[in-house]
Amino acid sequence: MRLNQWIVNPNLMLMLEINQLEKRYKKQIVLSNLSHQFEQGVTVITGKSGVGKTTLLRLCASAEKPSSGQILWFGKAINKSLKKYRLVLGYAPQQIDFPEDLSALDFMCHIGAFKNLSYSDCYNQTQQLLEKLDLIKDIHKPIQAYSGGMRRRLGLAQAFLGQPECLIIDEPSAELDPFNAEIVHNLIFEKAKNATVLMTTHLSDSLKNYQYRTLHLGNDLSNNSTDFSAPLLESEKR
Repeated sequence: MRLNQWIVNPNLMLMLEINQLEKRYKKQIVLSNLSHQFEQGVTVITGKSGVGKTTLLRLCASAEKPSSGQILWFGKAINKSLKKYRLVLGYAPQQIDFPEDLSALDFMCHIGAFKNLSYSDCYNQTQQLLEKLDLIKDIHKPIQAYSGGMRRRLGLAQAFLGQPECLIIDEPSAELDPFNAEIVHNLIFEKAKNATVLMTTHLSDSLKNYQYRTLHLGNDLSNNSTDFSAPLLESEKR
């Protein structure tokens, strides 16, 4: 199904929109003339390596600025109200430069402060998230003692702080065993019931039991958004 043939379901809320987005690094064009509307629920960004999947997520997470074009949240350009946008945003890149000397709890409360969370709210949310992600027994350990998988789960946990309305995650199951990957996917898809979620994954088979949309980025930079198909949400089924 071509993107311009897609009929937006009126029962789903449009939240995030990209309009004629372009990203260049010096003379290299990574994304060009990319427009799309992301609704509530999960959209998985797919495509071959090098087509700009991670770049698109970084742009939507305001970690980078587009060379041209707009990113809109509820119709307003995010660069016009960046602080407000970041308060409703949860972002988990693949790699996070953790403060090694902090405990997981201290790190989470540090992130929570940027989201205007009180210490008690942050503490309670951290307890709940680390319990779900099987890190609660290590909540007071310094991050330098964490394994790669534990760091990955902690990086994902911080993205859920503050009940984000927009959740952006790059390769959520990277470095995770199948058991923990399923826990993470359940957490993401539960959150998607009341949020817009963008994510990438090379393990699409692991999502076969979930309902989501797909935005496929192709090699033709003049028409990056080629397909919009996936298992439909129950509310979209006729």
